[in-house]
Amino acid sequence: MKDLETPDRNPPVKEGQARETKAREGKPGEGRPSESRPGEGRPGKSKPTPGKPAPAKPAPAKPAPANPAPAKPAESKPASAPAANPRVLPPVGRAGWTRVHSLVLGSFLLLFLLPALLVGSYMFLIARDQYVSEVSFVVRDEESPNLGLLAGIGLSSVGNATTDAQIVYKHLRSPNFVAQLDREIDLRAIYTKPRMDPVFALHDGASLEELVEYWRRMATISVDSATGMIEIEVRAFTAEDANRIARGIHKAAGHLVNAISDEARENSLRYAQRDLAQTEARLAEARVALAQFRDQSKLIDPQSVLSINASVVTSLSQELTEAMIQVETLRKQGTADVRLTQAELRVDVLKRRIEQERQNFVGEAPGSEDASFSKILDRYTKLQLDLELAEKSYSLALSGVEAARAKSEQDSRYLATFVEPTLSETATRPRRLMITVLAVTFIFIGWLSLVLIGYSNRDRH
Repeated sequence: MKDLETPDRNPPVKEGQARETKAREGKPGEGRPSESRPGEGRPGKSKPTPGKPAPAKPAPAKPAPANPAPAKPAESKPASAPAANPRVLPPVGRAGWTRVHSLVLGSFLLLFLLPALLVGSYMFLIARDQYVSEVSFVVRDEESPNLGLLAGIGLSSVGNATTDAQIVYKHLRSPNFVAQLDREIDLRAIYTKPRMDPVFALHDGASLEELVEYWRRMATISVDSATGMIEIEVRAFTAEDANRIARGIHKAAGHLVNAISDEARENSLRYAQRDLAQTEARLAEARVALAQFRDQSKLIDPQSVLSINASVVTSLSQELTEAMIQVETLRKQGTADVRLTQAELRVDVLKRRIEQERQNFVGEAPGSEDASFSKILDRYTKLQLDLELAEKSYSLALSGVEAARAKSEQDSRYLATFVEPTLSETATRPRRLMITVLAVTFIFIGWLSLVLIGYSNRDRH
């Protein structure tokens, strides 16, 4: 019977302990040492009076001997603990799965993982292989001037070579060249071969503008501004097509350089011939003017007439001097015979003759009624000088035409190829791993930016 009564005593003890615990938790200031105020007594104790001993602490009720363990929590040990800092907030509870976490996970799957899988699948499963053909050349000009010491480091024709290289670069990227190359080797058929590759292949029925834009993606043309070298890299979906396109580019560049050189030679020859025709006209005009002068003045060479007149005056002056000496001699002798009269008469004749010859230089020219001999001589000198200058110009123009004709028979500007169009054996494009890594990186950055923007807006509101 004692054994049967023991379980009947335990329930009242447990219920009493539970009521006592609830009472402590429900009363303000009891069982919560953190809410005690400074200067106030602990709950359950009376404030001691000075001079009187403090009342004895009541002993806690002892639990029944059958279950002594639950009685220990009922002791008021927390009442002796030091008070906590009131500024410290209570610890936050453990977070659970929320709707925001579901949105982040869904955006990760939809905006990052799915696009990344699509890009990787396309690059490694759908994208077709591309083959590369390379060709390199430089435009040489033999007419470029030599720069002395600079020629030793390869800068003898930097300016002309760079200009020619830029001309070739612009031509190879122009719509006219793309249309011409399409007519020759059918670019549209070459680049529309892969039907299941819409990203790297040209779609059917592409216009000329779309073909030009696609061509500038598939053909990489680089120009070295220091040396004028041109390097071209062409991609196609077969090695034979890439090589054929590279050969077409090389051929077109050679034709362009030859056309520029031919045009320059033709211009040089045409200008030389034009100068020759102009000098011929000037020479003819000078000869006609001189002939008209001779017809008007009745003089073939006024300079020779002047020389003859000068010699005549000189000889008459000598004779006059001798005659005057003879007259003086006869007068000194005191003779008045016929010889003196004849000598004086001879002196007078010589003086009049010399004066007449001198008047011919300053007066009217022989055969001319209006112009003096000096004016005629000046005009003749001018016409003769014009004729000499015309003859010299004609000789120079004639030599220039001969030089231009000799240069026209030579190739002064030509295309020097140092890397012939190559035929690749392995596909090196597209760079699948690099494109995939870059695409995945940018997709992740975009997704992460969206998530951070969403969290910042949520915290703000």
